[in-house]
Amino acid sequence: MQVAGHGQFERKWFSSNKNGGNIYISIVLKPETIEHLNELTRYVALIGAQTLKEYGLNPTFKYPNDILINGKKIAGFLAESEFLGSVCKGVIVGCGINLNLDSEELKNIDIPATSIFNETGKTVNKQEFLDKFLSNFKNKYDNFLINGIKGEVLC
Repeated sequence: MQVAGHGQFERKWFSSNKNGGNIYISIVLKPETIEHLNELTRYVALIGAQTLKEYGLNPTFKYPNDILINGKKIAGFLAESEFLGSVCKGVIVGCGINLNLDSEELKNIDIPATSIFNETGKTVNKQEFLDKFLSNFKNKYDNFLINGIKGEVLC
């Protein structure tokens, strides 16, 4: 659970561990090449959408960093990079994905939001989802660093 998570423009991110929890992670990256760094948030959103499809959902995007299901936000991603001069010291990618929020908890979010549980009625195993998401991320990351998001159809 996050106690001080934030989204784009420092917007507050609601988190909960009720009903099996959700995904709130930060991925630390130290890419050797930064040619496609400006596409990183979009890459992670595409990986998130690919993973959500494995649960029978039909994700769409709200540019640049949100995933929607039926017009409601289910996930958001944020990348923050640290440079020393022109050298990229690292990137932190924050990922928030609503797995098991129920209709009562969704009322705590100030925009229309949903979760896999809310859409399917099935509780999602957090570790299983995380393993799929990270596997999808790793499997295509090297290609992304070389070719960007146009290098391969991700979803």
